[in-house]
Amino acid sequence: MADSDDIEGLRAERDEWRRRAEVAEAIAAERLARAETAEHALRAAEAALAGHPSALPADAAAIYAVPGPAPEPKRPASLLERWRRYTDTLN
Repeated sequence: MADSDDIEGLRAERDEWRRRAEVAEAIAAERLARAETAEHALRAAEAALAGHPSALPADAAAIYAVPGPAPEPKRPASLLERWRRYTDTLN
């Protein structure tokens, strides 16, 4: 039978890996949000230039920008949420 110190060590290691996964998920979510914001700004700028070929100043282009496409459907559960569901089934 495993020693209680070994079990505690394995639990600590599991908790550390869980924490690392949460940090990685948070970083990935932040990067995704930045990328989506940049993509939205690019679409708005392209639409403004297409609608106004006189190349309006940036402030005016933002005011007269054509709205982008309809919002995308809700994203599936995040990797972190799926990981938590999976680990809950193990415990």
